[in-house]
Amino acid sequence: MNDAARQLPSTVPFDTGRLFDALPDAYLILDAGFHVVHANIKYREMTGRTLAEVVGKSVYAINQAGSDAQRAARHDWIDATLRGLGPGEERLSSLIRYDMSATGAAAERYWQVRASRMEPPLVEESLYLLNVMDVTSQVAQSEQNRREHAKLRSQARLRQVLVQEANEELRQNQARLDEVLAFARVGAWELDLATGFMVCTEQCKANMGLQPADTLDEARLFSELIHADDRERVRAAIDAGIDNRAHFEVEYRVTWADGSVRWLMSRGAGRYLGDGTAQSLIGFTIDITARKNSELRSQAFAAEQQRAREHSDRAVRAMDHFVAAVSHELRSPLHAILWWTTLLQRAKDIAHVERATEVIERNTYQLARMVDDLLDSGAIATGKLSVDLQRLDLTALASSVVEDIRVGAESKGLVLRMHALKPAMIMGDESRMRQVVWNLLTNAVKFCERGAIEVSVSTADGHAELTVRDTGVGIASDSLERIFERFEQARGEGVGRATGLGLGLWMVRNLVQMHGGTVTAHSNGPGQGALFRVVLPLDRGTPDDVIDRP
Repeated sequence: MNDAARQLPSTVPFDTGRLFDALPDAYLILDAGFHVVHANIKYREMTGRTLAEVVGKSVYAINQAGSDAQRAARHDWIDATLRGLGPGEERLSSLIRYDMSATGAAAERYWQVRASRMEPPLVEESLYLLNVMDVTSQVAQSEQNRREHAKLRSQARLRQVLVQEANEELRQNQARLDEVLAFARVGAWELDLATGFMVCTEQCKANMGLQPADTLDEARLFSELIHADDRERVRAAIDAGIDNRAHFEVEYRVTWADGSVRWLMSRGAGRYLGDGTAQSLIGFTIDITARKNSELRSQAFAAEQQRAREHSDRAVRAMDHFVAAVSHELRSPLHAILWWTTLLQRAKDIAHVERATEVIERNTYQLARMVDDLLDSGAIATGKLSVDLQRLDLTALASSVVEDIRVGAESKGLVLRMHALKPAMIMGDESRMRQVVWNLLTNAVKFCERGAIEVSVSTADGHAELTVRDTGVGIASDSLERIFERFEQARGEGVGRATGLGLGLWMVRNLVQMHGGTVTAHSNGPGQGALFRVVLPLDRGTPDDVIDRP
């Protein structure tokens, strides 16, 4: 510090008036009666007043502008700010909008006052200090901010309304779509190929027979829900769709928890990553049970119609064959009878009588058998044939028939053998069972040109079994069941037309069934001979000691 400074007095007179004028804010100083004592430069610039125009005047009387209502509002505003202001207290007034256009200032200004009261010893007498603030720009900015905020809020509300409307429209569209899909029983799904997890709509789960809360994955779909016979086909369709990057469509059955089976159709396609790897499958599932059942019924009906046509065609062919056979078979013995009758009439040689009588008798018996077969077949077809069941020894009956056939068989050079001569007691109609054995043996003789015919009767497990085995022309595998049909005849490959009406084996089957038994045919093929087996229930009164044990 220099010497001049050291020589300054400790107190320097301070011009408070100049300091007050230099304040950057507008100030008024009022006395206790609210008269202006001083107004700084900033106040005078802001209001466009001079000191002479304000000093000594009541604060209520200065700056009078605007309408009466505005002036009254200004008076009340000042009064509310100053009245009752205590010593050392500071008070901030409310905002007031006051028209200052008459004073040359900009119109529509907004004002605010911060008032404080000073008391001795700070000042010589009680004074009021008013900081007068033109807050028009702040109010304008605040109003602009308010408008901006209101605009933003309005825009936000508008966006919210638009979003709500869009969501509501989406919800309604989704509801309508769900309703349509549910009506059509269409369910949507997505399968994650990495995890096997499936996301399904409720309708999709319903189609699978699941509840809405049930979870579904690929493992459960293929191990539990899809029918076992369809799983491989569904898997192949999905794999082909992924490999070819194309959609797939497959129909399959699912088994519900209650055991019912439904038909579904699934159509889907893959979603792929950037490297071409399949990420997931998306698609839909529809219940096609009604359509599939209709298709299956149509197919079954068409198949039944086809079988009916084939059966009708076979019946027509059989009838043609029957008519031809009857014509041929009846004509042969009739011609023989007529020829020998004519010979007897014309020839007087007594040596021909015995021969003619034998021929006429044999052919007459043959005609009688044919007529009996026709009559019996008609009775069987109409359900009018009855049987008189009596206790009967099947072994004894078969032996009797074998002896009746033996002469005819040996005349062809065949060996006829009978095995297992133990009694086999059954409940049967003797004449009908004789007819069964007779037809089987004559059939064997007819289709056996050389070799042997073996007949056996045995018992086991409560049944009697009659077998007739021959070394004849055999039977083709596709004819084994058909030979028991009406008007059908069994003949081997290369064999010409056989005599007979084609009723023998048909009658055998029906007569055996009327006795509660079964008859089957077996052959290794043409030229390998044939075996016919008749199984009948034993009479319950048969002693155990006459039943063969296997």
